[in-house]
Amino acid sequence: MTSLLSPEEVGRWTLLLAVVSLFVLGLVNPLGMFINRRLHEWVLEGRVNKYFTYYLVYLVGIGVFAGLLLYVVSFTYDLIPGMPIFWVISVVMSSIFFSTANQTFIPSLNLLGYRGLFVLLMLVTVIFSLLASTSLVYWGERKAEIWQTGQILGQAFLGLIAGFIFFKLVDTNKKRNTSSELLRLDSIKIRTLFFFVWPLAISVLLTWVQTQSYRFIVQDLIGLQALGLFAIGYGLSASLFGIFESVLSTYFIPNFYQRLSEADKHEHALAWSEYASVMLPSMLIIISVCLSVSDALAFILLDAKFSSAAQYVIWGALAETARVTVGTYALIAHAGMNTKKLVLPNILGAVSAPIFVFVCVPVWGVSGVGVGLAVAGGVAIISSHVFLSKSFEIIMPWSKLALASLFSILIVVLAQVGRLSIGYPETLISSLSWLLVVGLIMLIALFILLKDNLAVK
Repeated sequence: MTSLLSPEEVGRWTLLLAVVSLFVLGLVNPLGMFINRRLHEWVLEGRVNKYFTYYLVYLVGIGVFAGLLLYVVSFTYDLIPGMPIFWVISVVMSSIFFSTANQTFIPSLNLLGYRGLFVLLMLVTVIFSLLASTSLVYWGERKAEIWQTGQILGQAFLGLIAGFIFFKLVDTNKKRNTSSELLRLDSIKIRTLFFFVWPLAISVLLTWVQTQSYRFIVQDLIGLQALGLFAIGYGLSASLFGIFESVLSTYFIPNFYQRLSEADKHEHALAWSEYASVMLPSMLIIISVCLSVSDALAFILLDAKFSSAAQYVIWGALAETARVTVGTYALIAHAGMNTKKLVLPNILGAVSAPIFVFVCVPVWGVSGVGVGLAVAGGVAIISSHVFLSKSFEIIMPWSKLALASLFSILIVVLAQVGRLSIGYPETLISSLSWLLVVGLIMLIALFILLKDNLAVK
């Protein structure tokens, strides 16, 4: 993407993604969390077909609502400078349905134990989407909306395949209830859904404000080019965190949700503690890796016109650590089916992020974005722990966090000594070799940290 698109187009692309995620996080993601929480029960009851049909109809409705709202807003505010509103609406509506369907059916296969299918479909989605985006941009216009169209095509194609496989594999052959039973049960289910979803919707919308609203502030203050450079640097570390979060959650979160079927609240706390002992220490290790390999990653992955983005990698690492940590804390409330406890911590994070970014950017320029996001992330972590610990039993994996902190310091120190010894030659071979060395150290540290959890599985 950095070879085919300019920094300005990358800036537009990040704004487009922010608009998409505003609707997905606020109106779709909470429902997805509810699906994750109840999927096993629905399979046992034989109700998966019915509920997933309702879900797909809901996605269509949200897409139409988003399109109409964006059209009205376009008369007073230019959300994405230089991008026709037709493209904005088309991409947003398509993403809400096709991308969400892809990210619902494929992870659901993993939750039901079909891990091999999950990994295969996720991998093919990434490959197909990358090929589609590259082809469309290379042979057509080098525009952000064209790139994102390729992503949607890949997600749509594999989402349809995943949906077909999903409905074939789940057991939906139980005897149907009468229409009166369905109406009575549905009214109860809808009430349960509402009280689960509305606090979560507010929380994730506030998370959007904390993690993505800065893009519009940066665009207004210092322009699309600066936004594109920061977003690419941020994206290098964010993609690393996303990869490891996906791998770890793929392996461990099905067991977490299965243990939530137990009524005992202490069992819920133990299930969360086991999951947190995987996610939180691992994130500390990934921070140290991002610090150690940012230059090499930028040299290998970025076009020369984006080389200055390497300096923003660390800010992405800190902000993503906060995101993953707050998301891990949020699972405590999911387990207790009391998601309204997430609202206040997210308010503090959401309010602090744009304020700190707005204050820091005029002082430190683009780096001020990272400073503001990192400080806001710290506020969100502290407030999540303080407020949730008042209502739920939280068993923190302190010993593993201490060990992970020690490993992180060692990785950074060894990396600095190694770099001072061999210098900073900017060649492909030296950069790949450096990634290999640090990667091996990282894998050893992660294995030591997680070997007990792997043994339990």
